[in-house]
Amino acid sequence: MQVRQGVDGRRMRGEQRRSELLRATIGVIERDGVAGVSHRAVASAADVSVASITYHFATLDDLLIAALSWAADDLAVELHGRGSELGARPADELSRLIEDSLIRRRGRTLALYELYLYAARRPELRSVAGAWLEPLTEIARAFTADPQKARLLVAALDGLLMQALIGARDVDRADFAALLEVLR
Repeated sequence: MQVRQGVDGRRMRGEQRRSELLRATIGVIERDGVAGVSHRAVASAADVSVASITYHFATLDDLLIAALSWAADDLAVELHGRGSELGARPADELSRLIEDSLIRRRGRTLALYELYLYAARRPELRSVAGAWLEPLTEIARAFTADPQKARLLVAALDGLLMQALIGARDVDRADFAALLEVLR
């Protein structure tokens, strides 16, 4: 029984280290973009040796695929909680979610879009990138029973987020109210 507990403890520490490395990878992407990701850059951000990174992620592709998957899962958990809190004024809640993505979590949102666009050139990443659309689509279903309209709402939100991230436009609650009205 003692041996089994030791193995479980090592596995748990390994998963914890892996999460730390993925969090550091997202941090590097926030700061420098996908092009700035290297084993050395992530090791520096995580304050570990390069060998520690390569132990968990032999190639940069392995690291980027894991980071995309990890970030998508993290976003899904957060959005699932948000989706259950929509309340009586869904346009206001949607606006708060987008504001949070553009202000408090701007770096993470930018990193996710970097990974999302990276996946556009990498067929093996497309299913992972597409997975982070599902929690957004679940939230969109709270605004419309029509599955096509829910997907269109997510596409419109993607566009609004991208435009806001590059500074092409500001988004406000009136945008969300109008968008929801069109899609109802």
